[in-house]
Amino acid sequence: MFHIKLHKKVLGAFLLLSLVPLGILLFNSQHSLRLVEDLLRQRTTEALDAQAAKALENRAQMVASQVSAFLQEVEGDLLDLALLPPTEDGYLSFSRNHQRELWYRNGTNANPVEIREKVLLYSELAYVDSHGLELVRIVAGEPSSNYRNISDPAQTTYKSETYFNQAAQLTAGQLWVSRLHGWYVSRNDQLRGAETPLEAIQGTIYHGEIRFATPIIKNGVFQGVVVLSLDHRHLMEYTQHISPIGNKDVVFPSYASGNYAFMFDDQGWMIAHPKYWDIRGYDPDGLLVPAYSADTPEKDIQSGRIPFNLFAASFIHPNYPRVAAAVLRGESGVVETTNVGGANKMMAYAPIYYAKGAYQEHNIFGGITIGAEIDQFHQPAVATSHLIRHEINNYLKQSWLVVSLTVMFVIATAYILSDSIVNPILSLTEATQRMIRGNLSPEVKVNSDDEVGVLADSFNTMVEELNGRRQRLLQTLQALRQSRKEIIRERNFKNTVFENIETGLLTFDVDSKVTSANGSACHILNIDRPSDDCSWKKLLVEWPELHEVLDKWFSASRAGESKSFREYIPLERKGRTLTYLMAMFPLSFRQQEGWLLTIEDLTERVNLRQQMARMDRLASLGRMSAGIAHEVRNPLTGVSLLLDELHDRLLGQENDQQLIRRALGEIERLESLVNEMLHFSSLPTAKLAYGRVEKVIRDSLFLIRKQCQRQQVKLIEEIGDSIPEIMMDADRLKQVLLNLLNNALDAMPDGGELKIAVAVRNDEILIRVADTGVGIPPDQLPLIFEPFFTSKGQGTGLGLAISYNIISDRGGEIQIESKLGVGTTVLVSLPVNQIG
Repeated sequence: MFHIKLHKKVLGAFLLLSLVPLGILLFNSQHSLRLVEDLLRQRTTEALDAQAAKALENRAQMVASQVSAFLQEVEGDLLDLALLPPTEDGYLSFSRNHQRELWYRNGTNANPVEIREKVLLYSELAYVDSHGLELVRIVAGEPSSNYRNISDPAQTTYKSETYFNQAAQLTAGQLWVSRLHGWYVSRNDQLRGAETPLEAIQGTIYHGEIRFATPIIKNGVFQGVVVLSLDHRHLMEYTQHISPIGNKDVVFPSYASGNYAFMFDDQGWMIAHPKYWDIRGYDPDGLLVPAYSADTPEKDIQSGRIPFNLFAASFIHPNYPRVAAAVLRGESGVVETTNVGGANKMMAYAPIYYAKGAYQEHNIFGGITIGAEIDQFHQPAVATSHLIRHEINNYLKQSWLVVSLTVMFVIATAYILSDSIVNPILSLTEATQRMIRGNLSPEVKVNSDDEVGVLADSFNTMVEELNGRRQRLLQTLQALRQSRKEIIRERNFKNTVFENIETGLLTFDVDSKVTSANGSACHILNIDRPSDDCSWKKLLVEWPELHEVLDKWFSASRAGESKSFREYIPLERKGRTLTYLMAMFPLSFRQQEGWLLTIEDLTERVNLRQQMARMDRLASLGRMSAGIAHEVRNPLTGVSLLLDELHDRLLGQENDQQLIRRALGEIERLESLVNEMLHFSSLPTAKLAYGRVEKVIRDSLFLIRKQCQRQQVKLIEEIGDSIPEIMMDADRLKQVLLNLLNNALDAMPDGGELKIAVAVRNDEILIRVADTGVGIPPDQLPLIFEPFFTSKGQGTGLGLAISYNIISDRGGEIQIESKLGVGTTVLVSLPVNQIG
């Protein structure tokens, strides 16, 4: 049989224990570095892409702000022009004094020339009399005698403009701003044989105008309208020269590359783009050319008659309508898109804030987008990624060299150490063999002060220790039996306390697994006893409100926080608002063994505290309202009598009498508010008598049926059978119902459905009033019963507060549920058995 000497075994063991971990460490380090490399490249790419996207978005926001400021400058020019006398010389001077630089291309397709020159800012100025006839007209910086009656849209430049009629309806100082008008330029018109817009120097140029108009009113009489027509080319200057890759502007961008910017209006129409056939325009009959869509006829596509509207461009890429919708919401951002030419690009967008004329609906003029081709957008990130890989490869080569030198050093060191260990062990082995042959003396001598010498001494004392340890083991066993009895007694006591305490208790182990839950916790949370290794998220799946809190606490505990946690948790269950007090404590030092969670149901206590606070607040408000009302009523009566006397003395002075009548009307409205405040502060004593709720409901519905018919509101009645009589004040209940019904009608000015239902449930009469109106915003629902709160812009805001007091005094409840755009439901519950 093959034997290996101890010296070789020790030497082999040293080499094995040294080189194998070193090799594993090297392999693991290389693997980890590759993982770190991949992660670093990924994170660097993401960071650089995010930075580039943010820079692109910031640039779009900056251009949008510049366009917004430019439009406001045009407003100022219009108001300045309105102050000038409407003479041909004055208007001509104004036109020639307002110029801006244009940067454009000229020449031929083969020999393009870049030109920078100042061009008139306004292509047309006009003064129009009150009947729509142009009295002064400046076109392209020259007087024009071609006067038109532009009150007829057919006589306007583009045969469909209504800017005069729109401006004529405004008051002094207001402005009307139109959308872009211009003759449509098709693809064939722009290209004229060229392959791309970048090469089309001799093609047709898009000329368009945005009309700015304001009325002239003197002494309250409409005199006419002043019109400024902004040359569309100046608007295109803000996007035409943008190059998203690099900081250098260009005279004309490359559409095929995807590196260009464009502008669209609030309806999604393109109004500035390198492809002129994408810009909205009108045909010779004054009709707006339809937007390019999935249903556009093939002949229009072939002829290039395809203006671009983002809301109709989802068939090209779904992000186009999303960008247009986001801009209308005032949002900016970055998305990935594909243009009509098939170029993939990152596109940043930002809204142009403007709220005059045709743009008042959204307070948005339109949007700016800046696109960058995908590969060029990612180029900085890709270059950085290659640099990271190169540096890590150099580091790995250096590591292999260091490891090779380390291996040679380990081999030499292992040989020396094996000699120093094996020789003393051989001496100990010979002494042990002598003991086996009959020498029972426990003395084994090894001349060594290291671990081998300690081993020899330990062998000598081993036999002596065996008997002594046996006795100690017997004593320890007796002590363990006694300790077991005490542990069982203590466990039973703790279980009794754990199960009978009213506070809910749950315990968790170090892995956040639920280990136990007492009966109170099961009752409060309506859960079953947890099984072994139960996940707390699975156990509390019906309580998502608690997940965020527990996640936060567990994360903080794992991060080393040894403190306890405590928080009040509001919950919504079955139409009720619950309040739980939840706290978590560590079960041992530094959470090595788990956590203890306590849950208390404080719903009744919180509701009682809120009700008492509301009662105190309403009592104080009532006293204040009564004091204010009494102090205001008498002076109002005196003022009303004096104004009435003054009215009678001014016979024949109709204008003065009209002012006094308006003042009397305002005093009457103020007296009505004072009466409402007195009524709220001191409700009359209820006149209780047995009556039927359904009769009060039908009487109330009778009073609003005509109003429902006028507003085209469908009235639905669902009155259950066997509604019992109850003690009530019929007049005050009718007041509550009319308040609720009138509020519902106010929420449905354009028609809808009003439903009132009555039923009996658990000794309560439930009255349900539901409408399909505009709904109430969630942030206003908590304030709906507060005195003087109203969302209608009129009224005193006391109706629902008084209704709440009437129902509460009867021992009932009133609750409101509402969703914006869906409708509002009011639930009124009245006790059947309560008397008085």
